[in-house]
Amino acid sequence: MVSGLSVTRARYCVVSLLCLGLLFAGPQTESLAVTGEAMPSVLVQLASVLHDSPLPMRSDFAWLALTQMAEFYNEEAARARMEARNTPRARDAAQWAASVEDYARKISTLADSITSATAIDISVGIDNSVQVYIGRHPVILSEAISGQQSVYEQRVLERFCILYICEDLLPELDIGAREVSETLMATDETVAYWSFSQHAGPVCMTNDGLEFQFQQMTGLGEKREACSRVVAELGELARAITHEQQQGTRINWETLEVLPAPADEPQRVRLAARVEIRLELPMLNGKPGLLKIVRPWLMARVRGDTYSLVVLNADRLMGLDDSHADEPASQRYPVFKTVNE
Repeated sequence: MVSGLSVTRARYCVVSLLCLGLLFAGPQTESLAVTGEAMPSVLVQLASVLHDSPLPMRSDFAWLALTQMAEFYNEEAARARMEARNTPRARDAAQWAASVEDYARKISTLADSITSATAIDISVGIDNSVQVYIGRHPVILSEAISGQQSVYEQRVLERFCILYICEDLLPELDIGAREVSETLMATDETVAYWSFSQHAGPVCMTNDGLEFQFQQMTGLGEKREACSRVVAELGELARAITHEQQQGTRINWETLEVLPAPADEPQRVRLAARVEIRLELPMLNGKPGLLKIVRPWLMARVRGDTYSLVVLNADRLMGLDDSHADEPASQRYPVFKTVNE
């Protein structure tokens, strides 16, 4: 019988080798992964289709593939520390986890370097290995996640199919891409995704109807961090308001406000004249314009309805620059129409 620690050690070794060799292998490097006679994986099929696709589509795929890879490596590092805690291998596991986290940071940095002008090449080898080139930097995607490659590929596909109609790209793929996307979109968690395929610069969108359009490609790392935090806080706020309504609280949407609080305390959220709750909402604090714009989305979210909202000039609204615009937001495809406040 193989112990859990032995399995963990084996996984450490595999991923460590990947960390040492995959990220900045030269352009001539070839993957040794061989799939045999089996049906090409989801990743291989998608990469084959995207090889000659427009650059924005390749950019979206590359960013998703790399960010999901970094997320998996960070999860693996955290798992290693947890499994080896209070064992003789705790120190070795901590060192290994640190190296994996460093690799994940490099992957994330490479993903954040992608702009609308970055050259992106996606290739599939004769052995069904998948590589993506970010400029001149290759990253091997196949067999990149030890023991969880299929889960990794599924995550990439699910998120890609939110941005694009996968039935058109992969009509022969019998996995129900549309069903996968709808399942992901039906979750309670508000998750941010990025696309470079829109007309108005980079776009941060969520699985439940929000779309933040940024004007400039500069400072993408800061914008991604800010948008991820904003959508997370909006999701938390929607859940908190839903809970309060279920307890009988009557919400005055006109006076909904995030009030300042000391740095070490949660923000005060005013739901009505004499009704306040406490939530950690540092990004929404001091941004009444943003909160006012997303109010229709919040109301629909609390009611369990679908609402699509496009927010223009997100840079300014999130406090990332000083640009101004005539119309900060527009609504489109509102399944949910009017709410009596």
